[in-house]
Amino acid sequence: MEHPTHTEIIFANNTQEAVDKYAALGIKPDHDPNPKIVALKAAEEEDFDMESDINLIGEVSIGPPIMKKVRTNPALAYVVYYMEKH
Repeated sequence: MEHPTHTEIIFANNTQEAVDKYAALGIKPDHDPNPKIVALKAAEEEDFDMESDINLIGEVSIGPPIMKKVRTNPALAYVVYYMEKH
């Protein structure tokens, strides 16, 4: 079974740039030596509500502190996380 870990908001012009910036942070996975990196543009997700303090993006729920960060530049905000096998 896979689980999301180490969620970050990354501001980027495209998905590959978001993945590259996330990888450059040097975040180590918890368990999986080869986790998949998922990068989703928040504003393009189905049912995303910019006015809500809680949203589901892919496999993660983002709350008020993260939504505050997304709102600073929603056009470039990606939710990026590992999908790790446990």
